[in-house]
Amino acid sequence: MTNRRRPTTAIPSASGVALLALAATLLVGSPGRTEPPPRELPWNLPALVATPRMEETDRCPARGMKALFYEGADSKGRPTKVFAYYAAPDGQPPAGGWPAVVCAHGGGGTAYPDWVSAWNARGYAAIAMDLEGHLPNRHEFGLEGPWPGGDGHHDAGPARCDWFGDRDLPDDAQWFYHAVADVIRANSLLRSFAELDRDAIGLTGISWGGTIAAAVAGIDERFAFVIPVYGCGFIHESDNDGLAMWFPPRHMTDAQFRRYRTTWDPSAHLPYARMPILWVTGFDDAVFQADIVSKSASVAGGPSILCIRGRMLHGHGVGWQKKDIYAFADAVVKGGPAYPTLGPTELDRGTGIVSAATTGTIVGASLAFTRDAGRWLGRWWDNIPCAIAPGRVTARQPLPDGVTAYNINAKDDRGNLVSSPLVILPVR
Repeated sequence: MTNRRRPTTAIPSASGVALLALAATLLVGSPGRTEPPPRELPWNLPALVATPRMEETDRCPARGMKALFYEGADSKGRPTKVFAYYAAPDGQPPAGGWPAVVCAHGGGGTAYPDWVSAWNARGYAAIAMDLEGHLPNRHEFGLEGPWPGGDGHHDAGPARCDWFGDRDLPDDAQWFYHAVADVIRANSLLRSFAELDRDAIGLTGISWGGTIAAAVAGIDERFAFVIPVYGCGFIHESDNDGLAMWFPPRHMTDAQFRRYRTTWDPSAHLPYARMPILWVTGFDDAVFQADIVSKSASVAGGPSILCIRGRMLHGHGVGWQKKDIYAFADAVVKGGPAYPTLGPTELDRGTGIVSAATTGTIVGASLAFTRDAGRWLGRWWDNIPCAIAPGRVTARQPLPDGVTAYNINAKDDRGNLVSSPLVILPVR
C-alpha cells in the first residue's frame, strides 16, 4: 500500500487580509481553464426566496433546540415539509441581530443538534435540516433518538437514491433538486427571524452537503459566505469509482450527461457565485479528490480560498470542527481578523524555485508535491520548507524532477491554514 506523507514541518502559516483584496489574489484559475457550458435552472426561484411556512413540532426533540418543519419545494404537485433544528446563542442579540448559518449534511446524514450548537458557541444562530426526506432516527451528534416509527414522515420530499439513481425521474422528483431547494428555503426562513442579521447569513455543507452548498453558491446570491467541506463540483471528473461509475459510458446517456453538467453539477453554477467561499478538504480525501476541489475554486465567480489539509478524516463532526471554518466566517460577517491568502504558485523556469504571494502574517509554509500518477487517493506527498518574507513565501529548494502535482500550503499566526491552487503536470 502506498504511504501518504505530509511535510514534517508545520504546514504553512498565513494571516489575515482584507477580503476586498481577495478577488485580485485568490481567483486563481487552473492553467488551460475552460468555461463551463451554459447552465439551466429548473428551480422556481421566486417561490424559494419567499418566506416559507413553518411550524414547531414536538417530534424528535433535542435539548436547547427548536424542532420544526418548514415548507419545502413541491414534488410532482405535492407540497413537502423539511424537518430542522434551529437555535440562536443565549443572551441578547447584538446590534443588527445575530449572524447565522445554514448547515447542509452529507449523504446518509440528517439534522444534527451538535452542529447547531457548535455555531451557537461561536456567536451564530444556526439551522440544520434533514435533506433526505427523513426524521432524525438515531443517537449521535446530539440526537436523543432513536425514535420509533421509522425514518420518513408523511410530507417528506424524495430520499436520496444512491448517487444519481433517480436521474430518469422528472426534475421535481429528484433528490438533488429538493436538496438545493430546501437549502435556499432555509435561508429564506432565517431571513424572516427578527433576531437575525439577514445580511450576515452563511452556508456550510459537509460531503454531499458541500456539493449542495457549492451549487447553491451560484444560485442564491443572498448568502454572505459559503463553506463547502469535502464536497465540490466537477464530480464527473472524479477518479473515485463510486462516483465515476454513474457517468458515461456505464450509466448516463449522452443526453443525461449533458443535462447533468448544465443543471446539477456545481461547476455549472459556480461562475455565478460572488460571495467569498472557503473550500475545506484533505489531500487524501477518499470521496472528493483535491484536484476537483481546486478546480471548483478556480471557476467560482467570487473570491475563493482553498484549505487543503495533509490528513483530514471524511465525516460529520470532524467536518465542522476545524477552527479555520469559524475564523473565515468571522472575517466575513463579524469584523474578525481577515483570513490569510495565497496567490497561485509561480515557477522560476531558470532555477526551478516555486513561490507564491501572500497576505497576512505567515509563520510557516511548505511546498507540497507528489511524483505519483493515477488515482489521487493513495498518492505519496512530500514537502519542501519555504522561506517567509513579507508578502511572499518561497521554496528553499527547486521543484524536483518527475513531479506530477504541487502547491504551497501556509499557516498564519492564529493557526489558520490556506493553500494555493494545485498545479497538475503531465506525466512524462
